Order: sequence, then structure tokens, then C-alpha cells
Amino acid sequence: MKKLEIVKNAIRNRRAESKPDYRDVAAVLLFIFLLPYIVSFFFGNAGIEKKEGGEQTEGEAAWGTKESGRTELFWEDIGKAEFIVCNTTAAGTEMMPLETYLISRLPATIHMEYEMEALKAQAVVLRTEMMRLYYDSKEEKEEGKAYIYVESNIVKTDGTAYERCKEAVGSTRGIYMTYDGYPINAPYFAVSAGATRNGNEVFGNENYKYLKSVVCERDFTSQDYVHSIRMSRESFLEKMQKLCPEIGWEEGKALEEAFSLNRDRAGYVLEICSEKGTIAGEVFRREFSLNSSCFEWQEEGGTIVIKVKGVGHGLGFCQYGANEAAKKGSDYIDILNYFFSEIVIEKTE
Repeated sequence: MKKLEIVKNAIRNRRAESKPDYRDVAAVLLFIFLLPYIVSFFFGNAGIEKKEGGEQTEGEAAWGTKESGRTELFWEDIGKAEFIVCNTTAAGTEMMPLETYLISRLPATIHMEYEMEALKAQAVVLRTEMMRLYYDSKEEKEEGKAYIYVESNIVKTDGTAYERCKEAVGSTRGIYMTYDGYPINAPYFAVSAGATRNGNEVFGNENYKYLKSVVCERDFTSQDYVHSIRMSRESFLEKMQKLCPEIGWEEGKALEEAFSLNRDRAGYVLEICSEKGTIAGEVFRREFSLNSSCFEWQEEGGTIVIKVKGVGHGLGFCQYGANEAAKKGSDYIDILNYFFSEIVIEKTE
């Protein structure tokens, strides 16, 4: 309602500044004409959902009712749900039961054409992420309800995609991963450079024993496995100095002499070192818009060529590797136990 008041105030101000009377009338008529669109823009399709065949109906609970033909499992009553996600976006904050939220979150995080067992594993990863947020918040339950506050992208799907999301979330309902009795930090990414990374090595402490490096032997078959970028020596140095102003590159020195690459055991660059300073591999990756921090470089006649392997940070759950494992018959529990070591599978209810 505050946004509507802003619109009304804007019109009143414009009317006060206008001298001819006919402009007042035009402004009012314009506001009346645009009011339905303004309401739709600010409030979206509240109270509207898509049925199985794509037809929309008003007044039904989000994600279906018993009358809509969907299973009762996802006829979520927010009044009965234990875990409530409060998701904030540019349009405002929407509250929904955890399992309902996961159906919307899943298609925003993984390819929906992947094998069902890979989708199930991703659903558990996302639920674990939510449970860790709740545990980290240290908030007490209010009248038996636990609130989880996030700002994330969700996609409300229908048709086949919706059914696949519903199956993946429903068949893993309540399941999440713990280590030493606490929900794990469960990072995920798209494609490895051949192996996942060791968490203790990346973060520099012993708190991530469950993030051990494992081989992803089929990731090289991904069409996104390798990509390259090229730039001039001048552009390269300019970007480097943006990250570390002290860094220089002496004329006559080869690229490999000016900068050394400190890698982890999976081949990802932890640090770029020079006599004048150090740049973290992930920071370099973001600045240079690389798919990952697993890269090699060389200079070719004044041009820097950077060849990159994999997509993402390389920690935890590799989605492409999980899909390849699912193709070979691994179920989601097998997949999760492969990418996360010594975890315990628990259930919220």
C-alpha cells in the first residue's frame, strides 16, 4: 500500500504544479486507467495459481488444493508447517512452508532435464542450506514454528517441470545432512575441473572435514568443461592493478616470471602471487569473469590467453557429476555420501 501512496502523491504533486485545469483531469483519468496495472505490478498474482493444465484459478492455496488434483503432500497449510521460509525479493517478503519454498527454489538452481536422483540430491542440499541458516540464526521457535529468513530467486513452474520438482522435493521430504550433529555447509556448483576441492584446504581450517576432494571422472564430457578468454597485456595489467594497486609487471619479464599461481590439490588457483602483492583466486575469477578459478594462462605476442576448466567454485556437490552418477544407477543417498564425507542423514519430522 505504501507504493500506491507514492504513486498517488506523485500525481498530487504534479497536479499542484500544473496550471491548466485540463491536466488535473487527464492525470486522474490516467491514474484510473493504469490502476489495475499498478496493482498487478506491485502485488503480482497473489491468490492465483496454475492448475495442472495451465488454467489459473483464484482463491486457492499456493501449490494446489485437494480439489485441484494434486497430492495432499503439497497442499501446504502454512498454519500447520513447522518451518516457515520468509523470502524477500524486490516485490516484498513472501512467507511459505519450507517444502513449498523448495519446489520453487529447485528449478532456479539446477538443470531440470537432469536425472531424478540428481534432482533429489539437489533438493536435500537446498534443504540442508535452509536448516543451517536456521541453526546459525539461533532463533527460538515461536509457538512451535521456526522461521528462516532468506533473499533468493525462486521460479514457480508448472507442467512437467513442476511435477519433477514436486517428486524430487516430496520423495526427500524433511531430509537434510549433518556432521557432528549440526547441519553442514553444503555448497554446490555446476561442473568440476575433474575433481571437487578440499574444504579445509580452501578455507584454511579444520571445520570442513566433510568437504573432501573427490574425482568427477565424467565432467570433461560437459560442453561447458573448457572455455578461454583473450585480452591485451595492457587490459590484463589494468584489471590486476584494480585488485591490487601495488602489482606491476616489469618490461621484459615473462608472464610466468611476473606472477606465480598457488594451486590446491584439485588444480584450482588459491592465490596469484607477485613481489608486490597477492590476489585470491576466487577474487581474480570474479574480476575477469571466468567460469572457475581452475585456469592456466600464457602470453602470445602481447595477448594474454586464459584457459579455464569447470564451472563454479568447485566445492561440495557437483551437479554434472551427480547427474552422471545417476545415469549409472546411483540413488540420491549414494550421490550425497560421495560428495559429502562422513555425513549423517536426518529428518525434520
